Amino acid sequence: MARTRFANRDTNIVVSTDGYFDVYPPVGRTNGDKPAYRGRLAELGSGIRGTDDRLAVRPDSAALRDAVTAWSDTNGAAAVRGDLGSARTVDAAA
Repeated sequence: MARTRFANRDTNIVVSTDGYFDVYPPVGRTNGDKPAYRGRLAELGSGIRGTDDRLAVRPDSAALRDAVTAWSDTNGAAAVRGDLGSARTVDAAA
């Protein structure tokens, strides 16, 4: 499992190759901090999630960067505020 971090003014988003992404506030965090929101890769748009629910693009790809930026612009502030629900465990079978 690999994780890739994307930071902008509203959020810090950490994308996992295992099928989910975590959203944190834009301020510094320490190890062990729980995310404000945990989402599924499918929320980032078509082509990001593979048929096996894992990341379908390279972690350093422009496609992933653009998808995370678009999701954050639309949903990031709401995710940090808790409007999208709290961090949840992503069930691999779902």
